[in-house]
Amino acid sequence: MAQRITVIAFLALLFVAGRAEASHIVGGNARLTARGAANQYSLGLHLFIDELNSQAGDLKPTVKLAIYRRRDDLKMGEYELALTSQQPLAASSQVCASLRPLKLREVLYTKDIELDPNRFDDPGGYYVVHGVCCRSDLIDNIVQADQSGMVFHLEFPAVKGLTNSSPEFVTPTGEYACMGQPFTFSFKAADADGDQLKYSIVTPYKGFTSQGIAYDNQPSPSYPTVSWKAGFSPVNAVPGNPALRIDAETGQISVTATQVGLFAFAVLCEEFRNGRRIGSVRRDFQLAVVDCPTNAPPTPTIALERAPETAKIRRENNGVLSGLSICKGQSVTLKTETSAQWIVQWQRDGQDLPGDTTASLVVKEAGSYTVVKRFRSTCGKPSPSQVSVKVDMSESDQLKLTASGPTAFCEGKSVLLKAPEKDYSYVWSKDDRVVQGALGASHQAYETGEYKVEITSAETGCTVTDSILVNVFPKPATPAVTASATIACSGDTIRLSTADRPLYRYQWTMTGIALAQPTGPTLAATQAGHYVVTVTDTNQCQAVSGEMRLQFKVAPVVTMETPAPVCENGAAVTLRAQPEGGTFAGLGKAAGAVKGSEFIPGKVGPGQYVITYSLNEPDNTCPGRTQQTVVVLPAPVVHLKNVTARRGTGVVLNEYSSDTLSYTWTPSVGLSSPVAARPVAMPDTTTTYYLTALSSQGCEFSGKLTVTVMTALFIPDAFSPNNDGMNDQWQIRGIDDYPDCTVEIYNRWGNCIFVSRGYQQPWDGRYDGKDLPQDAYQYVIKTGGAMPTQRGTVLLAR
Repeated sequence: MAQRITVIAFLALLFVAGRAEASHIVGGNARLTARGAANQYSLGLHLFIDELNSQAGDLKPTVKLAIYRRRDDLKMGEYELALTSQQPLAASSQVCASLRPLKLREVLYTKDIELDPNRFDDPGGYYVVHGVCCRSDLIDNIVQADQSGMVFHLEFPAVKGLTNSSPEFVTPTGEYACMGQPFTFSFKAADADGDQLKYSIVTPYKGFTSQGIAYDNQPSPSYPTVSWKAGFSPVNAVPGNPALRIDAETGQISVTATQVGLFAFAVLCEEFRNGRRIGSVRRDFQLAVVDCPTNAPPTPTIALERAPETAKIRRENNGVLSGLSICKGQSVTLKTETSAQWIVQWQRDGQDLPGDTTASLVVKEAGSYTVVKRFRSTCGKPSPSQVSVKVDMSESDQLKLTASGPTAFCEGKSVLLKAPEKDYSYVWSKDDRVVQGALGASHQAYETGEYKVEITSAETGCTVTDSILVNVFPKPATPAVTASATIACSGDTIRLSTADRPLYRYQWTMTGIALAQPTGPTLAATQAGHYVVTVTDTNQCQAVSGEMRLQFKVAPVVTMETPAPVCENGAAVTLRAQPEGGTFAGLGKAAGAVKGSEFIPGKVGPGQYVITYSLNEPDNTCPGRTQQTVVVLPAPVVHLKNVTARRGTGVVLNEYSSDTLSYTWTPSVGLSSPVAARPVAMPDTTTTYYLTALSSQGCEFSGKLTVTVMTALFIPDAFSPNNDGMNDQWQIRGIDDYPDCTVEIYNRWGNCIFVSRGYQQPWDGRYDGKDLPQDAYQYVIKTGGAMPTQRGTVLLAR
């Protein structure tokens, strides 16, 4: 018969000043839980405190736990845990619990820690430890219990490359066992990693504490254990028939005690992954056995209050409810009789369901359900139901709606939705409205909406639903196509266009052939045919325009001779084309250079110019057209300048000319070379030279320049007009070559005393018929030619 155990396990806690014992601690265990973040863990210590055996100050704000490496007991760290929560633990019958007064409370200490995988990487693993003294002297199965300490011990594997949380025991209640009555309780632990768990009853650790040493966290490969009194052992920790034992797979303990007392033992929970042991956790316990009265309330019966229509109900031959089969996700309501004289407690699989103490129980999980009656005001023997109600939950068939194609498509299309075909009944709905007549395994969807199918199995009666969202996009508006013309001449372009909508794609076709042109809203058509545009919107929905027929008329064939390159200073070029009778025209700058059938290069300058020829024939609106390019070559440019040279002195002609031209000078008299770019000229007389220069492209330059030859003047700086027949006149040699010269003479006061146009009569030193005194006189001689003005001083000597 299932009962709750009294968790009186001694755990390591803190001590009251002046007491080296922890008799107020009646149970607990260590815990290590992986958190969501990498390498982050919660280290915890669960303690169960007897408030009636506690003194002020027993409950400390912190405790310390140490972690060691198993291979060599190397200390990895010591952690101080803070008190984070506490809650009372109640017994199902306080009246019977008062036979052995206990007032239990759960206390939890925790601390968030980080375990560096580069430190905690030893294959042998690690262990958590906390030792404290001492146990209660009321314990009946341990020698000198008040001198025996407690060790709380937990093993865990290396954290490098492995995430693991230790198994976590369920929280106990403050129950007791009645002597002579079967007693069971589940010590099942939950494992967050899904590891396999194995349970056993073991001898509790004693550790290294004593009345003189309150607590001790020192390491040990094998901690000392408590000494059992005669007749007690791990397999007989609580005397009984049968004695205390535990199911290795489920963790449920059971005993029919034959002796009243307080009995200590420990439960070891080991965890295995892939067949390898990776860790363990120990919990110390005390079980109180009391001598309960034998009177019991009437045996309760379990009846069915409510169940789904599809539930399959099982009953004993006498009509007593024994089981039900329902679908997973459904629920049933069980009920039992009730009275003010007793209280009830519902159980699943032999374990009390916390809070379920009323006459009705809503069942939502599979399991074996019983109910236990107890007296409300007196202590007595609990009375369980004789028949357990086993509730089975059938897994609903797997349902996954499938679609024959995309569930988002364009208007005018559809998709076939399919459910599995079996011995099912089907109900289809759209947007939660039943689709009339849709009773098969498939349904054709044409509209936007949420399509749901509900299938019911004829075998189990279980119903399951699934749904698919269908989205139907409207088509874009039919595009309208406009054309700049529908009839044009061959070689011309007709521009087709439709409305430009952002993010749309456009595909033009000509007589059914897709055109490999940019997919835009316009098209430059040059061929006859039937044109259509298909527009595609952002949902990939399409609309097609009507046909647009285009015609191109054939123009007469004309040809035009290619003009030879012409120099810009060359003669007009005659343009020729066949058939004759058409019109020549220049494009761009060449427009003004075409006169009739001639092209005048001098009107445009160097470059390439397009000349068109068009010919209109009767009864044909499309003229024949062709064109050619005329190349105008640049004419060479030579900058000629007249020069002056003294007779007998050479001068360079065309000093800054280019060497890329061919030169011819005429006449060649007085030249160093008649074909040099820069010849040296030294004629005896003033001469005009003519130049012809040719570029490499055959373009010509013609020009001339004059070389003026000058005679040098010999101007005496003194003469003596004394009628001795020698130097009586101021004779200037060479001045006869300058008949247009002007000679002026000034005295020291700047008065002009002699001026002559031409110098046929030299100055004789007189002014107004009178001899001038001996002195220095200034002269100015202007040759009237290229020679610069001569200035100086002449001495008249007497």
